[in-house]
Amino acid sequence: MKTIAITGGIGSGKSTVTDYLISRGYTVIDADRMSREMTSAGGKAMPYIMQHFGPDYINEDGSLNRPAMRDLVFSHPRYKAVLEEGTTKVVLEDIERIKAEKSEAGEKALFFDIPLLFEMHQEDRYDEVWVVTADTDIRRKRIMERDNMDSSIIELMIDSQEEDDVRLSRADRIIYNNGSMEELYSIINEALQAI
Repeated sequence: MKTIAITGGIGSGKSTVTDYLISRGYTVIDADRMSREMTSAGGKAMPYIMQHFGPDYINEDGSLNRPAMRDLVFSHPRYKAVLEEGTTKVVLEDIERIKAEKSEAGEKALFFDIPLLFEMHQEDRYDEVWVVTADTDIRRKRIMERDNMDSSIIELMIDSQEEDDVRLSRADRIIYNNGSMEELYSIINEALQAI
């Protein structure tokens, strides 16, 4: 089984790429979705978050208060490592379990959407790494339209991630997403033919 990690900066269009792969019949494992499930009401990371961050970061329904946590970790980076200790490590363990299960089931290719792949130093665990990229101005505009968040937080989020030139230099394949959907789909189709 071939494993392909898909990564890229916030607003680069990773979700558009993975949605297209799913529409073509491929399996995509979303690391962010796994993390969200762990931080939903009753999720396995919530006791850790209560212990290390307290009730101000937990909603009334028992789920993670995402806006409060996002503001904390991007304004005070030391807390980011504490959060990742209780969430990211568990996600990585779950990913390895999924790989084993899918391989045993005879899956030919398995994609993983992992936004912080390089920051977590996980790129060597995959056969290929595809980096989705777009110009910074395009990314900012997409984030503002999608998330309606303050521009200063957007800048902190972009700055906290691995620099694009570092990502691109470590990619097995680069998916450029500055143009139309048709252009993007054509690039993805070429990548699929190669595997």
